[in-house]
Amino acid sequence: MSAVRAVLLSSLLAALPVQPDAEAAPSVPLPAYTLPNSAVFEVPGGAGDRYRISVAWPDGAPPPGGWPVLYVLDGEDNFAIAVLTARRLARAGARSGVDAGVIVGIDAGALPRRVRDYTPATPGWTIPAGRPASGLATGGGEAFLNLLAERVQPAVRARWRVDPARETLAGHSFGGLLALHAAMTRSAMFDRVVAVSPSTWFGDGLLLREAGSASQPALALIAEGERGEAASALAAQIGRARFLPLPGQDHGATMLAAMAPTIAFAFGRATK
Repeated sequence: MSAVRAVLLSSLLAALPVQPDAEAAPSVPLPAYTLPNSAVFEVPGGAGDRYRISVAWPDGAPPPGGWPVLYVLDGEDNFAIAVLTARRLARAGARSGVDAGVIVGIDAGALPRRVRDYTPATPGWTIPAGRPASGLATGGGEAFLNLLAERVQPAVRARWRVDPARETLAGHSFGGLLALHAAMTRSAMFDRVVAVSPSTWFGDGLLLREAGSASQPALALIAEGERGEAASALAAQIGRARFLPLPGQDHGATMLAAMAPTIAFAFGRATK
Protein backbone atom coordinates (compact mmCIF):
# COMPACT_ATOMS: atom_id res chain seq x y z
CA MET A 1 0.00 0.00 0.00
CA SER A 2 1.38 3.40 -0.98
CA ALA A 3 1.90 6.10 1.63
CA VAL A 4 -0.82 8.22 0.03
CA ARG A 5 -3.37 5.37 0.21
CA ALA A 6 -2.40 4.66 3.80
CA VAL A 7 -3.06 8.28 4.77
CA LEU A 8 -6.42 8.30 2.95
CA LEU A 9 -7.51 5.06 4.61
CA SER A 10 -6.51 6.36 8.03
CA SER A 11 -8.47 9.57 7.48
CA LEU A 12 -11.55 7.64 6.34
CA LEU A 13 -11.51 5.36 9.38
CA ALA A 14 -11.11 8.34 11.69
CA ALA A 15 -14.21 9.97 10.16
CA LEU A 16 -16.46 6.95 10.73
CA PRO A 17 -18.81 7.18 13.75
CA VAL A 18 -17.65 5.28 16.78
CA GLN A 19 -20.09 2.60 17.93
CA PRO A 20 -20.58 2.79 21.70
CA ASP A 21 -19.48 -0.22 23.69
CA ALA A 22 -22.36 -1.24 25.96
CA GLU A 23 -19.94 -2.69 28.51
CA ALA A 24 -17.88 0.49 28.51
CA ALA A 25 -20.81 2.91 28.82
CA PRO A 26 -19.97 6.02 30.84
CA SER A 27 -21.06 5.95 34.46
CA VAL A 28 -22.33 9.53 34.28
CA PRO A 29 -25.74 9.63 32.52
CA LEU A 30 -26.17 11.93 29.56
CA PRO A 31 -28.80 14.68 29.82
CA ALA A 32 -32.24 13.89 28.45
CA TYR A 33 -33.62 15.65 25.41
CA THR A 34 -36.15 18.31 26.40
CA LEU A 35 -38.51 20.63 24.56
CA PRO A 36 -37.83 24.33 25.14
CA ASN A 37 -40.78 26.40 26.39
CA SER A 38 -42.65 23.43 27.78
CA ALA A 39 -44.07 22.41 31.13
CA VAL A 40 -45.93 19.51 32.70
CA PHE A 41 -48.55 19.46 35.43
CA GLU A 42 -51.28 17.12 36.67
CA VAL A 43 -54.98 17.54 37.32
CA PRO A 44 -57.10 15.18 39.41
CA GLY A 45 -59.97 13.27 37.89
CA GLY A 46 -62.63 11.04 39.33
CA ALA A 47 -61.96 7.74 41.10
CA GLY A 48 -58.46 8.83 42.11
CA ASP A 49 -57.25 9.31 38.52
CA ARG A 50 -54.44 11.76 37.80
CA TYR A 51 -54.08 13.27 34.33
CA ARG A 52 -50.71 14.41 33.02
CA ILE A 53 -50.97 17.64 31.02
CA SER A 54 -48.08 18.84 28.84
CA VAL A 55 -48.01 22.40 27.49
CA ALA A 56 -45.68 24.08 24.99
CA TRP A 57 -45.81 27.75 24.03
CA PRO A 58 -44.07 29.98 21.46
CA ASP A 59 -41.25 32.44 22.02
CA GLY A 60 -42.09 36.09 22.39
CA ALA A 61 -45.20 37.96 23.40
CA PRO A 62 -48.64 36.63 22.41
CA PRO A 63 -50.71 38.50 19.84
CA PRO A 64 -53.28 41.02 21.16
CA GLY A 65 -56.07 38.45 21.20
CA GLY A 66 -53.91 35.67 22.64
CA TRP A 67 -52.44 32.56 21.07
CA PRO A 68 -54.60 29.90 19.46
CA VAL A 69 -54.60 26.59 21.33
CA LEU A 70 -54.57 23.00 20.12
CA TYR A 71 -55.60 20.36 22.67
CA VAL A 72 -54.27 16.96 21.59
CA LEU A 73 -55.60 13.71 23.02
CA ASP A 74 -53.24 10.75 23.55
CA GLY A 75 -50.65 13.31 24.57
CA GLU A 76 -48.03 10.71 25.45
CA ASP A 77 -47.89 9.82 21.74
CA ASN A 78 -48.82 13.07 20.00
CA PHE A 79 -47.64 16.02 22.08
CA ALA A 80 -43.99 16.26 21.01
CA ILE A 81 -44.82 15.59 17.34
CA ALA A 82 -47.49 18.30 17.39
CA VAL A 83 -45.16 20.82 19.04
CA LEU A 84 -42.28 20.32 16.62
CA THR A 85 -44.61 20.32 13.61
CA ALA A 86 -46.32 23.51 14.77
CA ARG A 87 -43.05 25.30 15.41
CA ARG A 88 -41.64 24.36 12.04
CA LEU A 89 -44.75 25.55 10.20
CA ALA A 90 -44.85 28.78 12.20
CA ARG A 91 -41.20 29.52 11.34
CA ALA A 92 -42.25 29.35 7.69
CA GLY A 93 -45.42 31.32 8.35
CA ALA A 94 -45.09 33.50 5.25
CA ARG A 95 -45.30 30.34 3.12
CA SER A 96 -47.34 28.02 5.36
CA GLY A 97 -49.91 30.57 6.51
CA VAL A 98 -49.62 29.13 10.02
CA ASP A 99 -49.40 31.23 13.18
CA ALA A 100 -47.59 30.24 16.34
CA GLY A 101 -49.78 28.67 19.00
CA VAL A 102 -49.96 26.78 22.26
CA ILE A 103 -50.05 22.98 22.22
CA VAL A 104 -51.66 21.10 25.13
CA GLY A 105 -51.26 17.33 25.32
CA ILE A 106 -53.53 15.28 27.58
CA ASP A 107 -52.16 11.83 28.36
CA ALA A 108 -54.69 9.02 28.00
CA GLY A 109 -53.18 6.62 30.50
CA ALA A 110 -53.83 2.88 30.42
CA LEU A 111 -56.11 1.39 27.74
CA PRO A 112 -59.15 0.79 30.00
CA ARG A 113 -59.13 4.44 31.10
CA ARG A 114 -58.65 5.65 27.52
CA VAL A 115 -61.60 3.60 26.27
CA ARG A 116 -63.80 4.80 29.12
CA ASP A 117 -62.83 8.46 28.74
CA TYR A 118 -63.01 8.71 24.96
CA THR A 119 -66.42 7.08 24.42
CA PRO A 120 -69.86 8.70 24.81
CA ALA A 121 -72.58 6.97 26.78
CA THR A 122 -74.60 4.44 24.79
CA PRO A 123 -77.17 2.89 27.17
CA GLY A 124 -77.90 -0.73 26.32
CA TRP A 125 -75.03 -0.98 23.82
CA THR A 126 -71.59 -2.48 24.37
CA ILE A 127 -68.65 -2.93 22.03
CA PRO A 128 -69.30 -6.19 20.17
CA ALA A 129 -66.84 -9.04 19.98
CA GLY A 130 -64.27 -8.57 17.27
CA ARG A 131 -64.22 -4.80 17.58
CA PRO A 132 -61.35 -2.87 19.23
CA ALA A 133 -61.58 -2.77 23.05
CA SER A 134 -64.40 -5.31 23.19
CA GLY A 135 -65.14 -6.17 26.81
CA LEU A 136 -63.91 -2.86 28.24
CA ALA A 137 -66.19 -0.35 29.94
CA THR A 138 -67.32 2.66 27.90
CA GLY A 139 -69.39 5.79 28.41
CA GLY A 140 -67.13 8.16 30.35
CA GLY A 141 -66.90 10.77 27.62
CA GLU A 142 -69.07 13.37 29.36
CA ALA A 143 -67.07 13.16 32.59
CA PHE A 144 -63.83 13.52 30.62
CA LEU A 145 -65.12 16.53 28.68
CA ASN A 146 -66.17 18.04 32.01
CA LEU A 147 -62.59 17.51 33.22
CA LEU A 148 -61.27 19.41 30.20
CA ALA A 149 -63.81 22.23 30.61
CA GLU A 150 -63.54 22.58 34.38
CA ARG A 151 -59.88 21.82 35.11
CA VAL A 152 -57.66 21.74 32.03
CA GLN A 153 -58.91 24.71 30.01
CA PRO A 154 -59.07 27.04 33.06
CA ALA A 155 -55.53 26.02 34.09
CA VAL A 156 -54.19 26.79 30.62
CA ARG A 157 -56.06 30.10 30.36
CA ALA A 158 -54.83 31.17 33.79
CA ARG A 159 -51.16 30.58 32.97
CA TRP A 160 -50.88 31.44 29.27
CA ARG A 161 -52.51 34.23 27.30
CA VAL A 162 -54.66 32.32 24.84
CA ASP A 163 -57.58 33.16 22.57
CA PRO A 164 -60.70 31.31 23.82
CA ALA A 165 -62.27 31.81 20.38
CA ARG A 166 -59.47 29.80 18.72
CA GLU A 167 -59.38 26.51 20.63
CA THR A 168 -59.21 23.17 18.80
CA LEU A 169 -59.53 19.59 20.07
CA ALA A 170 -57.82 16.83 18.08
CA GLY A 171 -58.02 13.07 18.56
CA HIS A 172 -57.39 9.78 16.79
CA SER A 173 -59.63 6.68 16.66
CA PHE A 174 -61.68 6.76 19.89
CA GLY A 175 -60.16 10.21 20.41
CA GLY A 176 -61.61 11.26 17.06
CA LEU A 177 -64.96 9.87 18.14
CA LEU A 178 -64.86 12.02 21.27
CA ALA A 179 -63.76 15.12 19.34
CA LEU A 180 -66.72 14.82 16.96
CA HIS A 181 -69.09 14.11 19.84
CA ALA A 182 -67.87 17.34 21.46
CA ALA A 183 -68.28 19.23 18.18
CA MET A 184 -71.93 18.24 17.91
CA THR A 185 -72.99 18.31 21.55
CA ARG A 186 -70.69 20.99 23.08
CA SER A 187 -69.95 23.34 20.23
CA ALA A 188 -69.26 26.22 22.65
CA MET A 189 -66.37 24.31 24.22
CA PHE A 190 -64.14 24.22 21.12
CA ASP A 191 -64.60 26.31 18.01
CA ARG A 192 -63.21 23.48 15.88
CA VAL A 193 -62.16 19.84 16.14
CA VAL A 194 -59.96 17.41 14.23
CA ALA A 195 -60.99 13.75 14.08
CA VAL A 196 -58.42 11.39 12.58
CA SER A 197 -59.71 7.93 11.73
CA PRO A 198 -62.71 8.39 14.08
CA SER A 199 -64.45 5.25 15.30
CA THR A 200 -67.58 5.84 13.22
CA TRP A 201 -68.84 2.32 13.98
CA PHE A 202 -69.18 3.04 17.71
CA GLY A 203 -72.73 2.94 19.02
CA ASP A 204 -74.14 1.60 15.74
CA GLY A 205 -74.06 4.99 14.05
CA LEU A 206 -74.04 7.26 17.10
CA LEU A 207 -72.12 10.03 15.31
CA LEU A 208 -74.48 9.99 12.33
CA ARG A 209 -77.45 10.32 14.67
CA GLU A 210 -75.80 13.20 16.51
CA ALA A 211 -74.98 14.88 13.20
CA GLY A 212 -78.63 14.71 12.23
CA SER A 213 -79.73 16.52 15.38
CA ALA A 214 -76.88 19.03 15.81
CA SER A 215 -78.04 22.56 15.00
CA GLN A 216 -74.68 24.36 14.89
CA PRO A 217 -71.73 21.98 15.33
CA ALA A 218 -68.18 23.23 15.63
CA LEU A 219 -66.10 23.26 12.46
CA ALA A 220 -64.51 19.87 11.88
CA LEU A 221 -61.69 18.34 9.89
CA ILE A 222 -62.16 14.58 9.46
CA ALA A 223 -59.17 12.66 8.15
CA GLU A 224 -59.10 9.00 7.15
CA GLY A 225 -56.80 6.62 5.32
CA GLU A 226 -57.74 3.54 3.36
CA ARG A 227 -61.44 2.60 3.27
CA GLY A 228 -62.55 6.05 4.40
CA GLU A 229 -66.08 5.90 3.00
CA ALA A 230 -67.78 6.05 6.41
CA ALA A 231 -65.74 9.07 7.50
CA SER A 232 -66.37 10.83 4.21
CA ALA A 233 -70.12 10.23 4.50
CA LEU A 234 -70.07 11.53 8.08
CA ALA A 235 -68.33 14.74 7.00
CA ALA A 236 -71.02 15.28 4.37
CA GLN A 237 -73.75 14.65 6.96
CA ILE A 238 -72.28 17.12 9.46
CA GLY A 239 -72.06 19.84 6.83
CA ARG A 240 -69.61 22.05 8.75
CA ALA A 241 -66.88 19.50 8.16
CA ARG A 242 -64.12 18.95 5.64
CA PHE A 243 -62.95 15.48 4.70
CA LEU A 244 -59.22 14.90 4.27
CA PRO A 245 -58.28 11.63 2.52
CA LEU A 246 -54.97 10.08 3.53
CA PRO A 247 -54.26 7.60 0.72
CA GLY A 248 -51.94 4.73 1.52
CA GLN A 249 -52.20 5.24 5.29
CA ASP A 250 -53.56 2.55 7.58
CA HIS A 251 -55.28 3.18 10.90
CA GLY A 252 -52.10 3.24 12.96
CA ALA A 253 -50.33 5.76 10.72
CA THR A 254 -53.07 8.29 10.05
CA MET A 255 -52.45 10.54 13.06
CA LEU A 256 -48.86 11.13 12.02
CA ALA A 257 -49.88 11.69 8.39
CA ALA A 258 -52.54 14.20 9.46
CA MET A 259 -50.40 16.20 11.89
CA ALA A 260 -49.40 19.05 9.55
CA PRO A 261 -52.98 19.52 8.25
CA THR A 262 -54.17 19.43 11.88
CA ILE A 263 -51.80 22.25 12.81
CA ALA A 264 -52.81 24.27 9.74
CA PHE A 265 -56.49 23.79 10.58
CA ALA A 266 -55.97 24.93 14.19
CA PHE A 267 -53.40 27.72 13.68
CA GLY A 268 -53.93 28.78 10.07
CA ARG A 269 -54.23 32.53 9.57
CA ALA A 270 -57.46 32.09 7.64
CA THR A 271 -59.06 30.78 10.88
CA LYS A 272 -58.90 34.17 12.63
